[in-house]
Amino acid sequence: MKKIFLNFLILFLPLFYASAQSNTSGPVISFEKTTHDFGNVKKGNDVSFDFVFTNTGKQPLFLSEPRSSCGCTVPSYPKEPIMPGQKKNIRITFTADKEGAFSKQVSVLSNAENSPVIIIVKGNVI
Repeated sequence: MKKIFLNFLILFLPLFYASAQSNTSGPVISFEKTTHDFGNVKKGNDVSFDFVFTNTGKQPLFLSEPRSSCGCTVPSYPKEPIMPGQKKNIRITFTADKEGAFSKQVSVLSNAENSPVIIIVKGNVI
């Protein structure tokens, strides 16, 4: 009887552990939208857009400094923890210094299960 019980533990305990782990959830960052088109932007102007997100996970969300694909795209972000269910935003400011179409990516790094998330601003400088 002890051998059967021991074999049961050896075979099924890892399955119970894995099942329990998959039910726990850390932070999850969920954006309302991940792309914004500014349309036509006059050369020399700065334009900004707020990407709204929610922590849809069960643990506090901590953001690292977002990384942009160039110096003309500057992100600003919340530095304090974002609690589960809380909404915040990341503001992306683009400086239109060269004429033509643009598409700029910003990598949002965090402790979220779905990190990193890429957000994009695009448009046309005239």
